[in-house]
Amino acid sequence: MQPRCLEEASQVCLSGCCPSPILGFSEPLNKNSKPRSTTATCRQNFATTTTSSIFPNIHFTNPESLPSLQESFNGLIKVYPQYLDTYQVDQIRAQEYNHLALSNHACLDYIGIGLFSYAQLQKHDSEKQILPSTASPQNMHIPFFSVSYKTGNLKTQLLHGGQESALESAMKKRIMSFLNISENDYSMVFTANRTSAFKLLAESYPFKTNRKLLTVYDYESEAVEAMINSSEKKGAQVESAEFSWPRLRIQSAKLRKMVERKGKKKKKTGLFVFPLHSRMTGARYPYLWMSIAKENGWHILIDACALGPKDMDSFGLSLIRPDFLICSFYKIFGENPSGFGCLFIKKSTVPP
Repeated sequence: MQPRCLEEASQVCLSGCCPSPILGFSEPLNKNSKPRSTTATCRQNFATTTTSSIFPNIHFTNPESLPSLQESFNGLIKVYPQYLDTYQVDQIRAQEYNHLALSNHACLDYIGIGLFSYAQLQKHDSEKQILPSTASPQNMHIPFFSVSYKTGNLKTQLLHGGQESALESAMKKRIMSFLNISENDYSMVFTANRTSAFKLLAESYPFKTNRKLLTVYDYESEAVEAMINSSEKKGAQVESAEFSWPRLRIQSAKLRKMVERKGKKKKKTGLFVFPLHSRMTGARYPYLWMSIAKENGWHILIDACALGPKDMDSFGLSLIRPDFLICSFYKIFGENPSGFGCLFIKKSTVPP
């Protein structure tokens, strides 16, 4: 029986990039062999069939018999004519991100930080050079805007509001519109950074009545540690999800045991802190965990700081409707100014 992934690959190539069937897919697999559908198997079969399609019935015995790069590329285009559809992307990379080719090394991470293009870096440098010659050295690193600190009670500010500048009000509307968050349902508070947002929520959350704090992180986070320290001072019982090595998958049975209440009696539980995906492995966590936690009386905090711009406006906030949401703009502005963050609080969560 042919593995499902190979069947799908065959259908895609037959109907799309390949003018003729790729050699190897038309041959039935050994019926006695066990079906394999791993990613490694698919990659291996793809490489084998591609090679046999470009150079059919040719067996290379030594390096001197290998064809030239141009000849190999021409053969690849014949087999995959749609490969040239990425030409525009290649041009953008060559023109705007040519600095990525300065090294033979590449680093892949799942933190979600967007890359600044060469043109953006040049424009920023030129704007700094336009500063008046009389400018002092301290003014040579002027940020886009400055962060000022406000004192006051979070609950009071949420219920009665506070003084806002026109810029601050405009930024709030722009951010909430981008994230598809309704001002009728959520209040928004600017914080100096991601850590400040976690700490502010921990200091304001009623751990005296909702005593538990449950986090789901496969790495040590400065922001989460700040929340844990603040919550423990208020008497919170802190628990963390466990992960299996080496793939760092959530140990589902243990987490479910932590989330679900014992007995049928309804009681207040606590705060469930849930990142949408791992910064270590890039794995996306099932939204089902938030549904289970909500059914068992937990308040839900979504950590959206690892999301990229394409994810942040389409991760289904209206379906999840968390009690709290934290996002950071460090990935957009870097440390200028200090990677400010936002804390969103559902209005129905705030007691009168």
